Amino acid sequence: MAYEAAVAFAEHARRIRERLPQVEIRHTGGTSVRGVLTTGDVDLQVRVEREAFEPARDVLGELYESHYPDAWHSEGAFFVAPGAEPQVEVALTAIGSLDDLHHGESWQRIAADQDLLEQYNALKREHDNGPVDDYQAAKREFFYENFRL
Repeated sequence: MAYEAAVAFAEHARRIRERLPQVEIRHTGGTSVRGVLTTGDVDLQVRVEREAFEPARDVLGELYESHYPDAWHSEGAFFVAPGAEPQVEVALTAIGSLDDLHHGESWQRIAADQDLLEQYNALKREHDNGPVDDYQAAKREFFYENFRL
């Protein structure tokens, strides 16, 4: 799974960088951290300065489909690569925003803190095969409780 995730990350990072050469792109999410339980989907975080957010959002909208559009706001927008295998999701975040923390640095902290990693894996186990909405709510709560600006 790690190899497939690395290949997918590289492919989509290249695709994004061709159109947005000034952005920072990170491999985040479960496939970016050894030992995290994951379904294998690959998460990319695209970081931009606030003034570059809207143009970057428009470009990503040409490359990918909207994902969770109800959660979009002036500092965060989410996309998915239709038909990608493994599934690829892209989070566009304004540097310094709460979404920037939750979709980026928080994964570095999870990788460095065994207790956080175990808490996250427990959350994944608890919601395995349960309603997706319940899992998403619990995941949001985990990030809001553990990672603040």
